Amino acid sequence: MMPYLTILLEALVGAVFLVAAFGTALRWPRAVMLLRPLPVSGLARMLLAALTVLPGIGMIVSTLVPFLAFFVAVLTIVVTGALAMVSKLGGGRSSWVLSTIVVLASTGVAVLQPLGLKVLSLPKADALDYRPVPARVIKTYGEGVGFEGIAAGADGTLYLAASMGLDFTSSAYFARAHGQIIARRPDGAEQVLLATPVGSTAGVIAVAHDGTLYMTSNGRQPGIWRVTPSGAAAKIATLPSGAWPNGLDFGPDGMLYSTDSSLAQVWRIDPATGKAEVALRDQRLAARPFIALAPGANGLHFAGHDMIVTVSDSTEVLKYPLGKDGRFGAPTLVARGIPGDDFAIGKDGSLFVTTHPYNTLVRVTPDGRRTIIADARQHIVGATDAVFGRGPDDRDTLYVATDGGAFTAGPKARGQLVALRPYH
Repeated sequence: MMPYLTILLEALVGAVFLVAAFGTALRWPRAVMLLRPLPVSGLARMLLAALTVLPGIGMIVSTLVPFLAFFVAVLTIVVTGALAMVSKLGGGRSSWVLSTIVVLASTGVAVLQPLGLKVLSLPKADALDYRPVPARVIKTYGEGVGFEGIAAGADGTLYLAASMGLDFTSSAYFARAHGQIIARRPDGAEQVLLATPVGSTAGVIAVAHDGTLYMTSNGRQPGIWRVTPSGAAAKIATLPSGAWPNGLDFGPDGMLYSTDSSLAQVWRIDPATGKAEVALRDQRLAARPFIALAPGANGLHFAGHDMIVTVSDSTEVLKYPLGKDGRFGAPTLVARGIPGDDFAIGKDGSLFVTTHPYNTLVRVTPDGRRTIIADARQHIVGATDAVFGRGPDDRDTLYVATDGGAFTAGPKARGQLVALRPYH
């Protein structure tokens, strides 16, 4: 609904300004309600027509390029005010009714489509040393296939959570999307284990000891899916509208824990019953209101009784101790300056953090040292998640899933599976 309303408002404002621009240039009295009286000088009319045509064209173009919408809306409000001032100085007045409608419609466009502002407000990543490790592309997938999660089974199978049909120019980016869990065997054979309905994405996967898969899913009905070793798939938990379950891992108590990227909290889900409750609320897990494009709390993994969480918008990595009573203690800061998505934990306790649109993989050692070990030169473009292999031959191999740079390439982006050797 909202995308259509935005386009309608853009088209309305664009049409008003284009008509006003041509009316000013050609001296059509009924078409210049934003500017009265018309200047006598032909040069003045041409200059005002040029000023008026810019927001008109900009609004029409914004229906196709949403990134421009916020800036064009601001320009439109400024030009409307300027035309009113010129009218007043010329001894006349513009139509206050039409001017008010234009300003309100432009404000609506700015509020409904602030993508440009959000992109400019993305958090800044710290400049870090680049120490590359060996990397190779295992597979490049088809256009529009983007990965959000990856997990490894004890038999060497990799599980990839793929989504198709995402539209990152819209707040309801999942509206036409659907997801899959793809099982990739050690010999390269692949099988789709789960297909979500349209309007539900594939998120992050956790593998239970018995091989059962659990996956977060955002969309019209956010929740948790389960796929048993026998292949039976079902949605076991439906979370409230407005929730955004993202990272997922088993805690030391056997419960599933999932970050909520919208609500600044962590969910606790019983894998047997699907019962969900809020395990933790903390404003440090929140993204900035309105201007944030990056999520709040994102990746989540346990190291013993410590729950480690990346907070993308604040660029922080936090650690929360889980007590025997099921309550989390106060967080400690693990690292800052890393707009992290998800991460893997290495055998030495290092964190290997993906940064999605920043196209890097950052290693954080137990003593806090941060280095970039891979970037676009190693095909780390739109990296969303990472996992170490669990098979007999790949325990030191770090597998990274990407969406191929969907934020910039859009529907033509092609997700990749990349293997790195950070300990060699």
